[in-house]
Amino acid sequence: MKGNMDINVKARIEAWRIAISQHLHNPSFNTDPVYLSEPMNYALRAEGKMLRPALCLAAAEAVGGDWHNAVTVGAALEIFHTFTLVHDDIMDGDELRRGIPTLHKAFGNNRALLSGDTLLIYVYQLLADIEASKFTRVFRVFNDGAMDVCRGQGWDMEFENSEHVEPQQYEMMIDLKTGALIRLACHLGGIMGGGSDAAIEALSRFGVLLGRAFQMQDDLLEVTSSSATMGKSLGSDVLNEKKTWIWIDLKSRLTESELKEWQNVQNGGQLAEHHRDQVKQWMIDHGTIKRAQDLIASWISEADSLLSSSLFKNTDMLKVLSDNILNRQN
Repeated sequence: MKGNMDINVKARIEAWRIAISQHLHNPSFNTDPVYLSEPMNYALRAEGKMLRPALCLAAAEAVGGDWHNAVTVGAALEIFHTFTLVHDDIMDGDELRRGIPTLHKAFGNNRALLSGDTLLIYVYQLLADIEASKFTRVFRVFNDGAMDVCRGQGWDMEFENSEHVEPQQYEMMIDLKTGALIRLACHLGGIMGGGSDAAIEALSRFGVLLGRAFQMQDDLLEVTSSSATMGKSLGSDVLNEKKTWIWIDLKSRLTESELKEWQNVQNGGQLAEHHRDQVKQWMIDHGTIKRAQDLIASWISEADSLLSSSLFKNTDMLKVLSDNILNRQN
């Protein structure tokens, strides 16, 4: 039975990827000027995990709707996510994304910024095609979620200049920067699937918890994975002492000699692979990785418990996607 279920899950995810990819590989924006369309196409063809559109389609299905009705919204979410990555990579100075050079590395900052901005406008062109009965609600919810993403990025940048950030502040930030878009995917999927207000509210909470788990896992992989596995630049967050939960937790537990050793690394200005290995070892020794993994598991557990409600018709795919977050390696 499980074997058949695995095959069905893979087939469903592949069908969803193909449906979303139609919007990414065959965009309806003008091909002229090439100065603009070339980097836009480059960004859209560098497909990621498509977690957000998959959540949107799974949420529509969970409330008894037809996932096909949520494809346009799912594609808009993926393109919006791509837009945020273009700008994030410029701000962070990252050179690798999804296994290829970042947009600004491949085309320069000016073309990257302009094409990123245009991708955002293209998102709204796609949303304009939503059926009239759902348009106003979707449009307002999407705008609120998009604003939260930008606010989260603002907090993230502000924290870089803060000497001390509490774990609760970091959690607030990721609920906006990462969680808002994942929450938005679940919320909009519920709307497009015709779910009740109560079901949509539960889906939103589900998305918040998934967002926390996803970002915490991302922070862990920054230290424990490799650029080849992740398909993006690694190490900049560590070198810059980015105020992630794991860094906040670790720094509060480092001994004086460990703090001095790390300060010497920072003063060197060049983070080598063995420096990341040292941070990883400290996180193991001081229990940071274990505490982070326990938090991820608790958030996923709470998220999954929401799906047992009688509000939902079919939550199999949402559960699969939450399991994928819990166990992902890239």
